[in-house]
Amino acid sequence: MSMNIDNDDFNFFLRDNLRALRKRMNWSQAELAVKIGLNRGNIASYENGTAEPKICNLMKLASLFKISVFDLTHSNLKEDGIYQLAANGSANGHAILQGTSLEHYEKEADDFGSAIKGLQCLSRLKMKDFEKLPDEVQSIKDYFEQLHSVSQHLLKSHLELISLVKSKCTDH
Repeated sequence: MSMNIDNDDFNFFLRDNLRALRKRMNWSQAELAVKIGLNRGNIASYENGTAEPKICNLMKLASLFKISVFDLTHSNLKEDGIYQLAANGSANGHAILQGTSLEHYEKEADDFGSAIKGLQCLSRLKMKDFEKLPDEVQSIKDYFEQLHSVSQHLLKSHLELISLVKSKCTDH
């Protein structure tokens, strides 16, 4: 699935940010390409908006510039203040880890999975004390079970995505 780079609704700044960050570092397209294992033509295509980098290369670029992938693609980093916020991990109002490894995301997913499991256990312990639940409580229980199911599905999808990125990226 490919995102339309020209769609302004997404505020997609990748091509402008790459050019601005590369120039900020005083690197040529060829120098930047070597740093992430590509060729100059790839960088030129990204900066012209005629090609989109694979997620592996986005991660390498973000790590190289010490910013998040989100900031690289969705923040206007041509402005000094915004770049400084991104480099400090807060361009979008929340702390973002730069150069975060896939192992970090796996650990977060494991922690999230443990939290979901703990909530499910707590819910079952609380519910076993009732022979028949009042309608309002039964309704809340049903919603909780739906949320639990959705959370489990999202967690599974998140882990599959991490696995896919790991399999496609040689350096992670």
